[in-house]
Amino acid sequence: MQPLLKLCGNHSLHDTNVSTSSNADYIGFVFAKSKRQVNGEQVRDWMKAQKKTNNKKIVALFVNEDAKSIQSTINELPIDIIQCHGNEKPEQIAEIKKITSLPVWKVIHHSKDALQLMLTYEGLVAGYIVDCKVGNQWGGTGTSFDWSYIPYYLDEGKKQGVPVFIAGGIRPDNIDKVLDYGPDGIDVSSGIEENGIKSRKLIKQLEERMNQHENNTSR
Repeated sequence: MQPLLKLCGNHSLHDTNVSTSSNADYIGFVFAKSKRQVNGEQVRDWMKAQKKTNNKKIVALFVNEDAKSIQSTINELPIDIIQCHGNEKPEQIAEIKKITSLPVWKVIHHSKDALQLMLTYEGLVAGYIVDCKVGNQWGGTGTSFDWSYIPYYLDEGKKQGVPVFIAGGIRPDNIDKVLDYGPDGIDVSSGIEENGIKSRKLIKQLEERMNQHENNTSR
């Protein structure tokens, strides 16, 4: 079964158009401080400009933001999922779920304690994204973690009954290596950009690699 695909870090009308017209299952917007940061007014206008969204779910990314601020930011936006990308504690996740009434995905930054950390969110989150933290940047750096650890994260996700997406440094030319591990989902941002702009060509290459891998493994 082909993994779910999330295209994150959309930060212009062009990016939104390109991602919406792709075969992705999810498109993401970053509301945290970042070179790809957006605000609610921008996202509302970009989404209104779409003739059709092809049934894509919209993910709003926050870093260490309190529940009331998140609700205020996404008010009147067509958000389906909240992605918590920082050091949010389980009780904060519970509060975000309560106030927004939306499912929450938790990002786990690869480390020696990451699997233990996943256990603390069991029963609270609707999915995980495993990423690589570089310096003070929470993600979107194009840097990958040691993918040989992917099976451990996938096993824990299966135990909890939720999907695990893999992020960090994934590009069309290396996605096969990630797909070989059978992740539930792929999360891509910088790997589908040229000069900081979402590229139809790179997204198409990524989708073709995913389809080709699926065809090869289903024979």
